[in-house]
Amino acid sequence: MKTLSFCLILMCTAGIFVGCGGASDAPVTYPVSGKVTLDGEPLAEGNIIFRDAAEKAASAAGKIENGEFSFEAVAGKKAVVITATREVPGKTVVGGAPDEPPVPAIEQYIPATYNEKTTLEAEVSDSGANEFTFELKSK
Repeated sequence: MKTLSFCLILMCTAGIFVGCGGASDAPVTYPVSGKVTLDGEPLAEGNIIFRDAAEKAASAAGKIENGEFSFEAVAGKKAVVITATREVPGKTVVGGAPDEPPVPAIEQYIPATYNEKTTLEAEVSDSGANEFTFELKSK
C-alpha cells in the first residue's frame, strides 16, 4: 500500500512539472505608445487600432486619452485606424424598444481617411522604441 501511495504521489508531482514548463502559443507583443492630435490639439478621447497589414496577426487596440495611447501589438507593418465620437447637439434617435425615449445622436467626427478608408500606417518593431505620432486634420 505504501508503494502504491508513493507511486501515485510521484506521478502527480511529475505531471505538475511537465504541465508547467511548456511554451506558450500566444504571439510575442511589444509595447507601443504615442500621441494623436486633431488640428494641432491633443485628441481628447477616442480609440486606436493597429491592424496587421498582411492580415495574418490579430489586431491590437487601445484607448486615446488626452492625446496619448499605450498598448501592446505584434511586430510588423500595421494599418492604423483612429476613431472618436461625440453627441450631436439637439439631435436624437429613436431608442431600441418602442417604449424607450429617444437618445442623443452620436457622430464619428474623425475623417474617414483615418478610419474607414485609413491611409495611416505604422511599423511595430521587435527592437527599439515603438513611439508614434499621428497628426490628423479635420479637413
